[in-house]
Amino acid sequence: MTGRRADFLEKGISSLLGDDPDLKKKLFDHPLIGSLAQKNDKPSYLPASPFALALMDIVTGERSATNDAAALRDGIKTVLKPALRTSLLAVLADSNTKLKTDQEKIEAWYDEGMDRVSGWYKRHTHLWIWILAAVITIGLDADSVHIFKTLWTNQAIRTAVVESAKRRSQGERPEALMPLVVRNNQNVPKTGTAVAPHNNDVLTREETSELSDLLIGWKDAAKEWKGKAGGELFGLILLHILGLLFTAAAVTLGAPFWFDMLNRFMNIRSAGRAPDEPRDKSSPAPATA
Repeated sequence: MTGRRADFLEKGISSLLGDDPDLKKKLFDHPLIGSLAQKNDKPSYLPASPFALALMDIVTGERSATNDAAALRDGIKTVLKPALRTSLLAVLADSNTKLKTDQEKIEAWYDEGMDRVSGWYKRHTHLWIWILAAVITIGLDADSVHIFKTLWTNQAIRTAVVESAKRRSQGERPEALMPLVVRNNQNVPKTGTAVAPHNNDVLTREETSELSDLLIGWKDAAKEWKGKAGGELFGLILLHILGLLFTAAAVTLGAPFWFDMLNRFMNIRSAGRAPDEPRDKSSPAPATA
């Protein structure tokens, strides 16, 4: 929605090109690059091969072939800024036996630069995941400490939640519930219809009731804090904040992670050692008389 991936890609390419605005404009206007983006937009993903070919084509000029090594080096010496000129000449002088052509060397140089861009984008994404997790957690008042205390002390609620967890672990994985896109017209690949292959109810009514009525919600915190004052109230609020932080951290890991964890716990809870399975698989079973 925000186009941050394209922005980070543009920032990374600008850094590679020595912050040369004219060269960057020529690169993004090149047909090999422009064909990867929608009209009036910048690409959000750029493979190494089109980048290398477009840059070589720009540097060598219209009168020389793109793979003309001499024209490429002459163009680098005359067209590019000093910082980029030094970098590219060093890249092309690399004697790595795995990189035989100039194009392969520029592609490897580009991939190394994009590794840094990926790091920038991941840090940015993690920040937004934490912000969204905090908003969801605070809005629902999903306090891990309160949930733990409730499940620990109330056997009826614990039994109901375990049964719901068992049914959930036997159902479809969360990513299987994501909507898909059907391309109705193969001649117009940018158009499609969003469809949900399954129902859109991620939680059942029973699960929703267990969560909102028994485990989460600001009403329970208000009841617990009512009539408290001073150090006792401060301790309860501090414990509540700690529980919210635990939940926010759990949310940042994503549904697939917790679905796999739930399956592991359910397997441990329901599975036992087979009657004919030796206790220590690394040693042979004891001999029988």
